[in-house]
Amino acid sequence: MTTIGVVIPVRDNGPLLAETLESVAAQTRPASAVVVVDDGSDDGTLEAVRDDFPGVTWIRQEHRGTAAARNRGAGATDCEALLFLDADDLLRPGALAALGAALDADPGLEMVHGRVREFVDERTPPPPGMRHAESEVTARIAGSTLIRRSLWERVGGMDEDRPRGEWIDWMSRALQAAPSATEVGEVVLDRRLHAANKSATATDRAPYLTSVVRAALLRKRGVAPT
Repeated sequence: MTTIGVVIPVRDNGPLLAETLESVAAQTRPASAVVVVDDGSDDGTLEAVRDDFPGVTWIRQEHRGTAAARNRGAGATDCEALLFLDADDLLRPGALAALGAALDADPGLEMVHGRVREFVDERTPPPPGMRHAESEVTARIAGSTLIRRSLWERVGGMDEDRPRGEWIDWMSRALQAAPSATEVGEVVLDRRLHAANKSATATDRAPYLTSVVRAALLRKRGVAPT
């Protein structure tokens, strides 16, 4: 059975992190390792939840960004597959079972993703200009995608010089490597829409999406992004 490591970067998000960790603990197929990397929180995030989740590996670093936190978490486990879960999202109970079964069934498969339900957290609703309606989509976002470590090592880690959009950039590089990939038809992740989302508005998203697209186009042309 493929071993699965769940890596969770977090910064100043203790209450939501606890809910995320509860969703990981409720998996019908338990993760082989769970690594939380605190990227320089100022609000006592780890101290607030550490005692309630004794099986988790806790790492604290100076604030270096989400990409650095994800890379460090991946390096802290030798699991055969990795799932990068945001600290405000929730795994469905059968998520790791469904995604892991696909890798178990096909040793040549390098990446598998499932469907995502976006929902509004009414405790801290999204600001004007952000989606307020629930939806269900198929998307290769970090928390809905399980990747083999061999693919992670082939593509390389996330770009630590990129303050945002590091997962989109990594997935762009991964797809250029032509991995063997598939999709499971069920919802595996509940993605929370709330006031603290990094990509709160279209205005916020535009600069880093433009940067990611530009980097992808340059790579296709054989030019190293700058």
